[in-house]
Amino acid sequence: MSGAVTVKDVMARDFLGVSEGDLVGETVELLLAEGVECAVVLRGHEPVGLLTERDALATLAGGDPSSAVADAMTDPAVTVPAGERLPAVAGRMAREGVRWVLAVADDEPVGLVTAHDVVTASTLVPEADRTFDADARFGADEPVGLAGEPAVTGDGYSTQGVCEACGTLARGLADANGRLVCPNCREA
Repeated sequence: MSGAVTVKDVMARDFLGVSEGDLVGETVELLLAEGVECAVVLRGHEPVGLLTERDALATLAGGDPSSAVADAMTDPAVTVPAGERLPAVAGRMAREGVRWVLAVADDEPVGLVTAHDVVTASTLVPEADRTFDADARFGADEPVGLAGEPAVTGDGYSTQGVCEACGTLARGLADANGRLVCPNCREA
């Protein structure tokens, strides 16, 4: 992943904004109509959370579509500056365990970045341009990933990506029953 690629280079500038008092059922209808998987929950112009498809499903599975978005949302929203470099954002997403971050500029929401955006950007940049951890435990000639793990295996494939079971950005993906899954999902 190029150190020069920033959030503003990959973020979706159009996003669905909802308020805390909106109903989850109605918000799901908006998500479906707009073809998006996440809504930014706003209090005025201030982002206070995100309502993801998983948040909505958990509420709807509980049988209450009339719940307020405030009761179902992930809060606070994880925010990153629009000028932040993607390697730092990828690390933050992994640490926070989130698949979405809200890009902000001048304390205003300006876009959304998904784990998919980060992974896609990392695969589009030639390997020679990637930024690697200089303090890695591997040899100087061997490229390393975000946490000092090999960025590319001997067969040329990355072990970093989005887990096909839980959807999180993870290192150490491995095949399990034909799906690439993270270490946590392999243990389950």
